[in-house]
Amino acid sequence: TLLISSCTFYTLNPRGKTNIGGLYTVRSEIAWNKATIGKTEIWTIDGPSLQELRFVNGLSDGDKLFENPAKENSPEYKSEMSFLEIKEFIETSAATSGIVEITSRNFRPYKFGSLDGFRAEFSYTHEDGLLREGLAAGTKKDGKLYLIFYSGTRLHYFQTHLDEVEYILRSIKIL
Repeated sequence: TLLISSCTFYTLNPRGKTNIGGLYTVRSEIAWNKATIGKTEIWTIDGPSLQELRFVNGLSDGDKLFENPAKENSPEYKSEMSFLEIKEFIETSAATSGIVEITSRNFRPYKFGSLDGFRAEFSYTHEDGLLREGLAAGTKKDGKLYLIFYSGTRLHYFQTHLDEVEYILRSIKIL
């Protein structure tokens, strides 16, 4: 077990097939370090401040995307949200979690395994001042929200593992 950031313990997630949130599996060609916080799994190779892959698993009505007790104004997920409203929910949630500026682009329908979903790319600046690039893919099943986020510093780290993340997204199999 490896301690990478403030009180979050990471363990090795070996290459191969991994069950995500009881809804789907993904395949990875490389090993990642993994931590679980609530309904979110965080995978990283270089450290979460440089690059991370997040799996948000089954948000229900009233759940927040980022748990931050200091930010009471964080929006809550509602199962009747459209995919476009979910994109806005993500952007608003990001703004209440320390992201100073976020710009999304190329929002479009996307096959999340065999389920209808959406995908978008984004750029953002965190309160630490680093510019980051990212992508998000998501779907809903039985009213619950499932999301995959990949982000990394614009300089070097985002691009370094992007091909592997695209492989992971293509490997999604609904259980």
